[in-house]
Amino acid sequence: MRPALVFFGGKATARASVVVLVLATAALVLGASASARTDQGSAMMSAGPVSAQVALEWNANAVAAVRSATTTNGLPAGAPPRALFQTEGLIYLAYVQAAVYDAVTKIAHRYEPYHRFPAAAGNASVEAAVVAASYNTLTFYLGDPGGVLAGEYAASIAALPGDAETARGIAVGQAAAADIEALRAADGRDAATAVFGAIGPVVAGVWQVVPPSTFAQTPWVAFMQPFMLESPSQFRAPPPPALTSAQYAKDFNETKLYGSATSAVRTVGPLPSQTAIALFWNANVISQQNQLYRDVAVQHGMDLVDTVRLLAMGDMTVSDAGIACFDSKYHYLHWRPFTAIRNADLDGNPATTADPTWLPLIPTPNHPEYPSAHGCVTSVVTRVIAEALGTSNIDVTIMGAAGGATTLTTSQHFDTVQQVQDQVVNARTWAGLHWRNSSVAGENLGNAVADWVLQRYFRPLGADRGHGGAGQGDNGPGQGQGPGPGQGDNSQGQGQGQGPSHDDNGQGQRQGPGHGDNAQGQGQAQGQGQGPSHAHGHS
Repeated sequence: MRPALVFFGGKATARASVVVLVLATAALVLGASASARTDQGSAMMSAGPVSAQVALEWNANAVAAVRSATTTNGLPAGAPPRALFQTEGLIYLAYVQAAVYDAVTKIAHRYEPYHRFPAAAGNASVEAAVVAASYNTLTFYLGDPGGVLAGEYAASIAALPGDAETARGIAVGQAAAADIEALRAADGRDAATAVFGAIGPVVAGVWQVVPPSTFAQTPWVAFMQPFMLESPSQFRAPPPPALTSAQYAKDFNETKLYGSATSAVRTVGPLPSQTAIALFWNANVISQQNQLYRDVAVQHGMDLVDTVRLLAMGDMTVSDAGIACFDSKYHYLHWRPFTAIRNADLDGNPATTADPTWLPLIPTPNHPEYPSAHGCVTSVVTRVIAEALGTSNIDVTIMGAAGGATTLTTSQHFDTVQQVQDQVVNARTWAGLHWRNSSVAGENLGNAVADWVLQRYFRPLGADRGHGGAGQGDNGPGQGQGPGPGQGDNSQGQGQGQGPSHDDNGQGQRQGPGHGDNAQGQGQAQGQGQGPSHAHGHS
């Protein structure tokens, strides 16, 4: 049974009357001009919320850059570069959207940042910050061999006013990118690991790479530092059913019957046939998921701040779910249906029968079977959207693939989170890639990751996290108190506020750093840090 959905933040909306009041107050207290940007917990100009267009454009630019990037990681010496795998590519998107989110929250104090960094953010352009954070993070990790990103950057900056606000926004974006790069410098990306999945004599239940693949897909993902989780194994799935169990036999026979390339029972034809549904979810998830986030932002008229939050919440939480999923995959090393069905005479289960020529509808990817990665990450996508909208009735149209391709050429509409998650379980079974229980286990893992992350990150400033407020005691149980970070980012350069202190022993009080994010960088903050154990490693 899947857990009931809990929403930790709800949908953020701009209230014009509050904006007017805050603008008037800022003008009286600070002597700000009518055109000055101000802090009302959101990025607001005197004309209203800032358009999300630049955030949407640079997310699309990032997706294109990741999809076109190549690497030699995992390949033998001298082999030509390969494209990034999907889980691998999502990690690069997470780097980008983390930097963009931190840059925007530095300027527009609507949500808690992912990681604090020093920068002069008063009267800075959030649009320029988005552009600079995106560009600098992308070029740091992927380079720009064809100069495409440089051209897009120049065009985006040229479209903004050539003033001090734009210059300050660029500086904030650059600083946010540099901070993420430093924070993640030793996170385990591309690290060497043991050899997994070597092709050889088949051992019952043990995964090996399925031809034509010759190597295991990014096993380093299973060991890298998550963005927000405490460890890759924090939500490790329970062991898969024993090969001799009735559950295994039931799942085996369903996948064998419905997931075969030549299945006589799987329905055919256009959507919503079972074959079309299986092929729909063969879409590249980097493109599919980010297209969905952009579509949701447009559908609901989100401004730049809420759009940036949705993109970061999606790509970063999905990446953590992918890391957690690969931890389970490379821990259990469970065999794929391709190998299991062809070698069922080895499993010791009288209710299974081997078919030595069996093939799945969709070619088998080169990573272990249990749990389903699509279950892990797609469940998070639905939960992120539900969190952003404040309802499980998400009312989304999702783009997908057809005919065995991976490009986005068709679509389906879903009313609820549950409809999406149920279809993914069916799709991976009908594709011949997973046992049904493996997709359910993947979704359980993804939902658990979403529950944990969304309760602790991407929160509105001052919101009750439901686990002791904003105080964070990183090594012990307790209760945290603190109304939120003190941030003074005005042109006078002074900030005071009650903010969370980070008491690493889980108890006690201390004076926490102020967040005065202006040229003078002055700030004061106090907080009480008696919180539950969840070591964020944040400064």
